[in-house]
Formats: sequence, C-alpha cells, structure tokens
Amino acid sequence: MKSRILPIALIIFSGILIVLNFILESDMNLGFWMRISSSALLILAMIVTIRAQKQRQ
Repeated sequence: MKSRILPIALIIFSGILIVLNFILESDMNLGFWMRISSSALLILAMIVTIRAQKQRQ
C-alpha cells in the first residue's frame, strides 16, 4: 500500500502544476510547453508504474 501512495501523489501534484501553468502563464512560449509536456510525461510514467505494480502482485 505504501508503494502506491507516492505515484498517486505525483500524479495529483503534476495535475495541479499543469492547471496552475495554464492559469498563471500569460505567454505560451517553448518553456511553457516544455513544462506542460514534462508534467504530462510524469503522469504517464506513474500510471505505467502503478499498472506494473498491480501486475506483479
């Protein structure tokens, strides 16, 4: 159970960061899109990690 808490927390925090980036950023330059894509890739990696842990059990 403890090993599942960290990936879920990272998914939630990344989602919050994506929303805050869209709200607070005035110009959408390359840096903005790199921050959004890194948060989205982090969410994807944590989903894959959770699925791998479920298959192992």
